This record gives sequence, structure tokens and C-alpha cells, in this order.
Amino acid sequence: MSKPITAPVENKESIRKEQAAFDRQRAQLLRRYAGKYVAFYRGRLAGHDENVVDLAQRMFAKFGDAPFYIARVEAKPTIWELPSPELA
Repeated sequence: MSKPITAPVENKESIRKEQAAFDRQRAQLLRRYAGKYVAFYRGRLAGHDENVVDLAQRMFAKFGDAPFYIARVEAKPTIWELPSPELA
């Protein structure tokens, strides 16, 4: 059985910080970017796009493997429930 891929602890904490920055700015983001995807890097808005793949490609090109956070700007976050392959 293969070992699961996990991010280093420092990257997990960095991503949590980026998510917190997104959460703090959600009201402002809703006014300007509702329905679009935004990326946060070092606590600041680093980019936005209607297409999440295009945004992610730009962020990887700009920041490389550095931790950044991408989310869709919505009043109520969408929660995806995916079945675990282990349960299938």
C-alpha cells in the first residue's frame, strides 16, 4: 500500500494562515469578486479569475511550490462530499 501524500507541517500552517486572510476579507471580496476564484499568498490577494485552473496555473508559474490558497468567493461556502475510495 502506498503512503499518502501529505504537506509538511509548516506548509499546512501557511495554508491555514492564507485561508484565515481569505475569511477576514470575505465581505470585501464578495462585493468585487462574487462567484470568481481568488488566490491568497502571504496574506494578500494575489490573483483572481473565473477559471480555477487558469488561476492555479498562474499562481504556480508566479510562486512555484510555495503555499498559496485558492477559493471561490461565495456568501455560503460550497461543501463537496466525496465518497472515500476505502469505503467503496
